[in-house]
Amino acid sequence: MAEARGVEAVFGPLIDGASESIIVRDPSGHVLLWNKASEALYGHARDAMLGRHLHDSLNAHPPSTIARIEQSLLEQGHWEGELKRTTASGEEKRVEVRWTVQRGPDGQPAFILEYGRDLTRLSDLEAESRVQAHRYRNLFQAMAASFWELDFSEVREMLRQRIHEGVADFRAYFAAHPEFIDAAIAVTRVVDVNDKTAMLFGAGSREALIGGTVAPFWPPESRHVYAESLLASVDRLPSLSRETRLSALDGRMIDALFTVCWPSGHHGRGTVLVGVIDLSDRVAAEREVRRLQSEFAHASRLSMLGELTASIAHEVNQPLAAIVTNGAAGARWLSRPQPDLDEVRAIHANMVSDARRAADIIARIRAMASNKAVERQRLSPNQVIEEAVLFLRHELMAHEVDLRLVLSSGLPDIEADRVQLQQTVVNLALNAMQEMRRAGCPRPRLDLMTLASSGELRFAIEDTGPGIPPEHQDRLFQSFFTTKASGLGMGLSICRNIIEAHGGRIWGENIPDGGARFVFTLPFAR
Repeated sequence: MAEARGVEAVFGPLIDGASESIIVRDPSGHVLLWNKASEALYGHARDAMLGRHLHDSLNAHPPSTIARIEQSLLEQGHWEGELKRTTASGEEKRVEVRWTVQRGPDGQPAFILEYGRDLTRLSDLEAESRVQAHRYRNLFQAMAASFWELDFSEVREMLRQRIHEGVADFRAYFAAHPEFIDAAIAVTRVVDVNDKTAMLFGAGSREALIGGTVAPFWPPESRHVYAESLLASVDRLPSLSRETRLSALDGRMIDALFTVCWPSGHHGRGTVLVGVIDLSDRVAAEREVRRLQSEFAHASRLSMLGELTASIAHEVNQPLAAIVTNGAAGARWLSRPQPDLDEVRAIHANMVSDARRAADIIARIRAMASNKAVERQRLSPNQVIEEAVLFLRHELMAHEVDLRLVLSSGLPDIEADRVQLQQTVVNLALNAMQEMRRAGCPRPRLDLMTLASSGELRFAIEDTGPGIPPEHQDRLFQSFFTTKASGLGMGLSICRNIIEAHGGRIWGENIPDGGARFVFTLPFAR
């Protein structure tokens, strides 16, 4: 009570002239200050309220809601909303209140300041408007996403000036004048943000962001997304969402989903609403998945090269044996009484050609065995298939498999990683040959085909084996599913990951006349 008298003596004369109810209470809820507007609103005299518990005295209800609000107040430091309270005469009133926690030097709550306004006699329309405003404010602050309210008026004026100057194609104009985007960002000002924004972007408080511009948050590599938001405003789209990267004040880069929304009928005028969802964890997880997929693909390539050991040895041995033979022949020609230099030159040229062929074979093997980063480039689909067949030549001969290439001419280029695509083709072909050998096919045959279909490349490999058992159809591309006694069950799973990462699809099916067909598609390069 003595504390309440002390606060009243110091601050009472200063606030008695206020038209709003002003109440100060301690963290436990006991009234320390009660101004004249509070007396008029609630009918309780100042002397009667000092030291009393505020919620109990005014019968604020329901109690369970009050308890949750108090907890939120202590966590957030502020709260705004509507309460129902009972006056000294027993009348129930709707009161709009704003609470703010004032903390002491030790950081602990010292007292709570309340501003109150009687809503009971407001018109229904104004009351509903205030309810909506409070609901929006509470949602704005409570959401786990970052929300911004931005002043877009100066940008709107800049766009209007360009329209008066005759600019019709803003996309071309923005491309030719990137400085316009920089200027627009510099005049886009922050009207309000929620607490999540201050935390996500490394600001000490919301107030540190309000009134400034958005320039610190837009790195140069992401400003094309801001340009797209201007185009959406010009085209009067209701909203725009893009994944991009934004800068925090502490230098961090944030992978984010950026969404801008214009209120109906107010495109480019007044304020706009922006939502930012932090995707950093998701992007990091996707990056880790891609790394693991790359390592699995590398392990699969090494395993595949192990299966091709005999073929590799045969391929390398051929040019080396030819070099030895040509070297011996050249020595004989040089040892003659009259050396035939023309013949020696021809033999030397053959030796150089064979050496290059051996080097090419080794280079292909090294590329397949390496674990370098994915490198996409424009490639001829048929050339990739023909290069992949070089890995299979000895296997085809050893197992007497008839190979037929049906490659459509004039196919557009694709944009892909050469090694990964060759790995997919070789893996599918080896699987087909192994299935035909296991089934004891009398006349094994492989057909490799390419064609353009529905604006994309379609590759198919057909065999004359036993086909795909119905019970295996849905599990073909699952990790660790295999029908081989010594298989790991990763080959087809990795093929699927490679093709889907390139924007394509892959599936297996049975051929009506017998055998299996595996098909994958890839988009053509732009």
